[in-house]
Amino acid sequence: MNPTSAVVSPPGGGDVLEIGPTRNLVRVAGDDTGGRLGVIEIDVAPGFAGPPLHVHAEIDHIWYVLDGAVAVRIGERSEVLEAGGCAFVPHGTPHTFGSAGDRPARILEMDTPRTLDAYFRELTERFPPGAAVDPAAIGEVQRRHDTTPVAP
Repeated sequence: MNPTSAVVSPPGGGDVLEIGPTRNLVRVAGDDTGGRLGVIEIDVAPGFAGPPLHVHAEIDHIWYVLDGAVAVRIGERSEVLEAGGCAFVPHGTPHTFGSAGDRPARILEMDTPRTLDAYFRELTERFPPGAAVDPAAIGEVQRRHDTTPVAP
């Protein structure tokens, strides 16, 4: 599918997807770009350890910290990025991110050459707020969306 028009996302615009302690705002969806680029604004709650360490066979991330502080692990490297900090995560590299501090953080995640908004949407549908999280079911969803858990 090819994108058919420009996308403009005003402040607060986009689909809101609540997954566990994160609020994900889809600013540019895969359907908007022919599946080539996705942009998601992620609100990270204080104390959120992050998703399990994982890799993508095809997807690269760029994380740009908009507010607060985020702990990132990319390969063997671990750092805390504050507002204005940026990281590139190449496909095939184990990675995760989480809260680094006692206040919320917000990051902008850009994914290419595939997008992850369908992954976030499926997780939201499978695990609505308050639902018990089944690790086997999460693994099933991950496999469909180029996401493979890695032992720490």
